[in-house]
Amino acid sequence: MKNLRNIGHRLGASGTKLENTVEGLLQSIEKVSNRKFKYWEFDIRESLDGEIYVFHDDEINTSEGLIDTDKLTYSEIKEIGKKTGVNIPKFTKVVSILESRDEQVMVEVKNLKSDDARRTLISTISGKPNWKLMATPDRFSNSFPANSREYWKKYCEELEVELVRVGRHKLNLFNASNSWLIWKLARFKWFFGM
Repeated sequence: MKNLRNIGHRLGASGTKLENTVEGLLQSIEKVSNRKFKYWEFDIRESLDGEIYVFHDDEINTSEGLIDTDKLTYSEIKEIGKKTGVNIPKFTKVVSILESRDEQVMVEVKNLKSDDARRTLISTISGKPNWKLMATPDRFSNSFPANSREYWKKYCEELEVELVRVGRHKLNLFNASNSWLIWKLARFKWFFGM
């Protein structure tokens, strides 16, 4: 395993075959007392058929080569994962394990395409005071397009869900995107050590 500043990264199994998996999470739960544990972090995406699942990469390795995950249904993604020995979980499965725990949780938004997925994600996080959503500015812009961003900002505010910048957890991306200067600064990778 890589020497990370947070052993909860990718559900505690970063750099291994079990990253972002339930198996990796269950093996890592015993390590939360370690001083390098800051919060659980995992990545979510929406499949072609609208399922929210936990996976880091934009592409998945198949016998035919790399395929964009956003062009596959969840059952196809899960099947490809099984062939490589990785069980790719649905978002709801990871939530069911972590929601009874006291540690902080950061859910990194990689790719959302539909309003149903956005609504499901935000409403699932609602009521969990130790949970936040996060994204890079580019992933935020793609997952929360400008033409509907104000609606999703209000929806998050109503449900008391915060969506912050990766690497800068106090910077609310909805608020930052409303200010030309703050948005410009938020996008600089060097500015936040990314």
